[in-house]
Amino acid sequence: MKIVHRLSEQAERVKLVTYNLKRAHSGLRKELEEKDGDFTFKTGSSRYLKQIENLHIGLFREPLYPWLVWLYRFKAHELMSVIVDKDDNVIGYDLFFFQPSEKNEKVIHELYVGVKTEYQDRGFGVKLRLFSAKCYDDGYLDGISTLASLDNIKALRTAQKAGFAITKMSAKPVAHYLFKNLFRRY
Repeated sequence: MKIVHRLSEQAERVKLVTYNLKRAHSGLRKELEEKDGDFTFKTGSSRYLKQIENLHIGLFREPLYPWLVWLYRFKAHELMSVIVDKDDNVIGYDLFFFQPSEKNEKVIHELYVGVKTEYQDRGFGVKLRLFSAKCYDDGYLDGISTLASLDNIKALRTAQKAGFAITKMSAKPVAHYLFKNLFRRY
């Protein structure tokens, strides 16, 4: 029974990766780069993936899902934003993917936002979310969704400061479901 369950989970992950590879097409977002003092906000690149994995473990005490790492190897430009210091070291990241539950909508889901501990409480999380929205705000997508667990007030507040609004509650996991509208060009 365990083998069947594992195979089923693997099949679901393969479907999720395939779905995201199709949705995260070239041209999904604008290539932007913005300076803020000694820091640069930029669209992602697979060359930052190892740094993001290490930072993620330090912040969340668990590794990124292997299927996400695989996806970001191929679609980092379309699905990641980073903040780097003057030495090109990642101090923050914003990771996205497409959820099958939102397949009938033109919505991308923000999965993780992380900022190195020593740079937290300086507005980088808000600025990174605003930067990412600007990259996607070119008419293809209608909005960005994200979740903030009920006990993570910091995540909720940074999302709200970046223009996300609570639209409903998520049952699994129990969390606030937030949405940010993107500018639509016609």
